[in-house]
Amino acid sequence: MPPQASARSPLAGCLIFILALLIMVGLIAFTAWMPFRQAAEIEKFTKEAPAPVAVEPTEGNEAKVNALVARLEAFRTDLDDASKPARLELTADDLNLSIAAFPQLQELRKSFRVREITADALLIDICYQLNGRPRLARKDEEGMMASDPRYLIGTIKGHPLLARREVALQVEALEVPGATIPQGFMEHFSTLRLFERYLKDPVLGPVMAKMTRAEIKDGKMVLARIPGEELPEVVSDATFKQGSQRFITLLGIAACLFLAFAATMVFLGIRKQKRLEKEGGGN
Repeated sequence: MPPQASARSPLAGCLIFILALLIMVGLIAFTAWMPFRQAAEIEKFTKEAPAPVAVEPTEGNEAKVNALVARLEAFRTDLDDASKPARLELTADDLNLSIAAFPQLQELRKSFRVREITADALLIDICYQLNGRPRLARKDEEGMMASDPRYLIGTIKGHPLLARREVALQVEALEVPGATIPQGFMEHFSTLRLFERYLKDPVLGPVMAKMTRAEIKDGKMVLARIPGEELPEVVSDATFKQGSQRFITLLGIAACLFLAFAATMVFLGIRKQKRLEKEGGGN
């Protein structure tokens, strides 16, 4: 009886290799496609050109600026004595004047303006720059793939969030005229770390680290340190990267499925090959 060609045929091994290669290529293509898909979704509720918000004038407001500086310095001095309470109340005008006058807040100029402080929230007009569609042929200053800027123009409703060493903005709602904001984007945009870069600043870093409260009260934003009050927990990166974590989780699941499929195909191929070899030897 002639030997069975399939018993020693490399077809099964080649098929497994081809399927594994196709799945790997699919994963790579999916990873490369995701930034473009995200950019397409972002384009639905952002603008190509900015619409800068108004900046509080400092010229002619020198007296207000000096008074604000004096209050900030007094607050910083009170924070140095752990046995004493420290409290700073800021109105919408104070916050806008701070953005206009202080170099530490320069990046917020024309991007953030506090419209109103209600009983329980900050209402902030924004022109916030986001990363849009990637440019394959260009890189930024850090060597990463560059992207076209997109501008999120609307109004934020939120409140200050204090965790140890950092003041952030917790976003409760985002209104963009004529557009609906996807829930996935809101999860990623839910917390803005506006002062993250100042954690190691010799002045602002220690000030944020000594505060125990950041809240809205009586139409003002209140920053305070209450003696004996427990400091908030350290802000974790997970709190600020929920949207990115979702993508990483999906990619991890896809990779696990690929590995499980590849392992199953290899196992079945080897099992079949041994069975055919056994049958061929028996004949």
